[in-house]
Amino acid sequence: MTPIKNKGKLTVGLVSLGCPKNLIDSEVILGKLGEKGYILTSSYLSADIIIVNTCSFISAAREESYEVISRIIRNKSPHQKLIVCGCLPQLEKRKLFSKFPEIDALLGTSDFHQIDKVIEKTILKKERVFSVSKPQFIYNSNFSRLVSTPPGYAYLKIAEGCSNRCSYCLIPRLRGSFRSREINDVIKEAKDLATMGIKEVILIAQDTSFYGNDRGEKNYLSSLLKKLEKIKGIEWIRLLYLHPLHFDFEIIKLMKYSSKICRYLDIPVQHTHNDILKLMGRPPFEKTLRIIEKARENIPEISLRTTLIVGFPGEREHHFKKLLKDIEKLQFDWLGVFTYSREKGTPAYFMPSQLPHEVKEKRKKIILKLQQSITEKKNRERIGKTYPVIVDIALDIDLMKEGEGHTFFQAPEIDGKSVFKEPFSQGSIFQGKVKEVKNTFDLYVCRV
Repeated sequence: MTPIKNKGKLTVGLVSLGCPKNLIDSEVILGKLGEKGYILTSSYLSADIIIVNTCSFISAAREESYEVISRIIRNKSPHQKLIVCGCLPQLEKRKLFSKFPEIDALLGTSDFHQIDKVIEKTILKKERVFSVSKPQFIYNSNFSRLVSTPPGYAYLKIAEGCSNRCSYCLIPRLRGSFRSREINDVIKEAKDLATMGIKEVILIAQDTSFYGNDRGEKNYLSSLLKKLEKIKGIEWIRLLYLHPLHFDFEIIKLMKYSSKICRYLDIPVQHTHNDILKLMGRPPFEKTLRIIEKARENIPEISLRTTLIVGFPGEREHHFKKLLKDIEKLQFDWLGVFTYSREKGTPAYFMPSQLPHEVKEKRKKIILKLQQSITEKKNRERIGKTYPVIVDIALDIDLMKEGEGHTFFQAPEIDGKSVFKEPFSQGSIFQGKVKEVKNTFDLYVCRV
């Protein structure tokens, strides 16, 4: 195909929706287009080419994607090209062209790496492009990434897809079966991030615990962690999305004796009553409880995060009361709650005893209120203690904006923040003493 003339003068703006895993796909898109000579801009509404990388794993995510696409269409000029990629095209396919005739191209979750070829077709040949294939692709360290997170940390996707088949989840349909990246390829990317000055790498996948299982490897995640620890410049290694079914207890041992692996576990519990967990296709609660007890026994200061689903089909009052009682007992540092979203194409869609929206929302509010008191209590116990803090946003005296960072027990973007009023450079690490709790979730810290 003949390359676009003067394509370096074409500007590209991208909107990334959804989770950090989706954000990495967006960063790969921007990295590739930057290499090809396109001008990247944060002002997407003034760009020649507007890209929306969508999320659609639940109805709320789809609604957000629709809203963003609609807003762009209302404000864009006729000469601007609109490309929609990611989970929404993977799910809805050509229906999106009918819903939004102004879209110029659709790319699925395994097709985004062909973005440069798609742009050439839409601009040079003025074609409407549909490129949604079976989800099998996973990027590697040879792909450029335009890291968009603050300079202190970056996400590192170690696998793609999921093979768990939870009864409520669309991810296997949207992202395909689980496929791990090879360890040395992940290490190469981590070293590249370190040379950029990244101090914290956050390992992510749909199920980080399953890493290597698809390759027939045992203790693959532990092996990866040991190699990551040796990389000069990487100070913190954080693990997210650890499914309890495949949890490797060696990780707790590594975490206990490591100076780099954050003493932080993100284990999605989803529920604590085995009746509901069985319907969800999740392991019995006792398996998760054993992980939590083992982690706290070996590392008393460990920080625990989880996510829950309330209002699952068949969740009765006694199921919910047990969940509440267990949350009170377990005292997670951080907790997120989703109301069950009924998704076509999942086994749970056809389950009897679907709960009304009002019941689901009420239960969500009850748990959030309980967790707010737990998190505030835990944060108040940290007053007077000192922790290393990575600076995410520097203090801006002119704009009267406080600086923001995070500690080992605060995963960026999902947990609370450490707020300060002293001049530190972005990406640096300082010793911060907790002075007070701000708005339940955030901490005021000062230099020791």
